[in-house]
Amino acid sequence: MNFDEWPARIGIRPGATVMLMADVKRMAWRCAREGQRFDPMDLLDAFLKAVGPSGTLLVPTFTFHLENGDAFDMRTTGTISGTVGNAALVHPSFQRTPHPLHSFAVVGKDAERLVHSSERDSFGPESPFAYLYSQKGVLVNLDLSVNHGITFAHYVEQQLAVPYRKLKWFRFSYTDRNGSTRNERYALHTKKPGHHMNFSPLDREFEQAGVLLRGVVEGSDWIRIDLHGAYPVIAANLKKGGPDCVHRFRWSWWLRDHVKSVVHAITGRTNKPLNDVVGQAG
Repeated sequence: MNFDEWPARIGIRPGATVMLMADVKRMAWRCAREGQRFDPMDLLDAFLKAVGPSGTLLVPTFTFHLENGDAFDMRTTGTISGTVGNAALVHPSFQRTPHPLHSFAVVGKDAERLVHSSERDSFGPESPFAYLYSQKGVLVNLDLSVNHGITFAHYVEQQLAVPYRKLKWFRFSYTDRNGSTRNERYALHTKKPGHHMNFSPLDREFEQAGVLLRGVVEGSDWIRIDLHGAYPVIAANLKKGGPDCVHRFRWSWWLRDHVKSVVHAITGRTNKPLNDVVGQAG
């Protein structure tokens, strides 16, 4: 499996701004079947070389499962974003952005700008998501659907001030890259009870708008999304509503969410599925 050829085949050129996400199970299985060793570092290196020093590569290292009062250490807290994210955290070329719920491992031209951001809101105006929009970045999903990779849609929701989300502040025992620990507050716009997101309809809408390309490379499905072009498609979907809207509300979900709130009050933990907060699928 020659990862060095993948970025060019997907359409990634020097100077690009790329958000990379991947489910590596199929890649690892193919490598094992062919008697090769799979190393996610090789995949990271391929995209790092492809964007070059004039580009920027961002890999999600999200920890949106953390709750108010939890500890976050930039140096040691692992990510729930999968194998590639955890590999990026230990890759010597990458640095981690500071937000304890939606951090990225970044490398390239604008890495210093991103890692020194003082943005407190996951999807705020100085967040990596805002950066991806302003820099006309692309999302590359490897063996991942649109529904499980378009976290950027939450940035659009926030820009539109959708009524089903509300600002929530979290306090963390926060350890920075220098090992200094202090109490810090960070924000996230969370869904109100009863509201659910399913971004699957965007797959077709992105393709119709010409902002999504797809293909197969060495047995792995890839999707490349122009995030700047995707913004108005997401916004239009949210505004029009209807059966293909990515946002839904049901009273049964409202009841479920309130039951979870009671459990949380009793146990001190939400015990919720990861996509019940803002994350991969939202």
